[in-house]
Amino acid sequence: MSFSIDRYKEESRRLDTSGVAWDDIQKYPLSKGDLFCLHYMMDIENHTSLYLSHLLVTRACMNPILTAFLSCWVYEELWHGENLGKFLKCYGVEFDTDERVAQIRAGLGFQNTMSIFTTMVGSWLLEDFAAIYLSVGAINELSTTTGYAALARKCHHPVLEDLLGRIQKDERRHFAFYYNSAKQWLDGNRRAQKLDRFILDKTWVVVGKGVKNQEEVDALGLYLFDDAPGAEALQGIDEKIGRLPGLEGIRLMTKALDEARANAAKVPGWGYRLIEQEAWAVGAKKLPAGALFGHHVEVESSDEVGVAG
Repeated sequence: MSFSIDRYKEESRRLDTSGVAWDDIQKYPLSKGDLFCLHYMMDIENHTSLYLSHLLVTRACMNPILTAFLSCWVYEELWHGENLGKFLKCYGVEFDTDERVAQIRAGLGFQNTMSIFTTMVGSWLLEDFAAIYLSVGAINELSTTTGYAALARKCHHPVLEDLLGRIQKDERRHFAFYYNSAKQWLDGNRRAQKLDRFILDKTWVVVGKGVKNQEEVDALGLYLFDDAPGAEALQGIDEKIGRLPGLEGIRLMTKALDEARANAAKVPGWGYRLIEQEAWAVGAKKLPAGALFGHHVEVESSDEVGVAG
């Protein structure tokens, strides 16, 4: 769990994909659930640069170590999204990456502006705001690498397993920075611990919530973690984050899974109906770019369910 910012700056680079068997991707089939998770993950990785704009209006911009990390971090995340998109295209899905990113960002609208404003105000009013940001970063990075591991376990696709394993190495380094930084900030700081615990309990959301709606978030969670190994992995995240000062016994990921299961119990087909109607898995693999944006399908309950994020 040690982290050296100097070594990180020296070693940071775009994702190493040398040796990835891109030409073999179509040899192995993916399920609709696998494809759903892939396009969810690609969208969120591509959203990271917008998330950075939120952080740079906070007190974080005054700390040279944080800004050095963020500069490298956002570049690495960019290549995660680029390579997940490349994998989908090699699998046979045709789409325009820039168009998709622009469409998703356009859909955020006023919500994004308000998020930036409240983050900025909260940061400058609360001296210990950095503790929240660092803790959330640790949770998000750990849950992201855990999600990649779960998809690798389920997909039975050797090329995808290889690519996800490479991305996980980056995510684990990111987690180490956030976790160690949060621990240093919280250690012996009771005010920061209380604030951090309160905000996490009241406002934390799963990675991607806001960019994705609740059913899409639940669909990903149920597909990846609604089994014994998945639930155990989420328990492990909570236990790890619970070792931060002031966060003992916190339940975030396991609570999110419980809520997803509760939603699924109330609404027939909740989450899985999105997976079953996954636009990128329906019909021929070659789809026009326009089919990926604002696409809706009819489900048995006669509800219209957006499947493109």
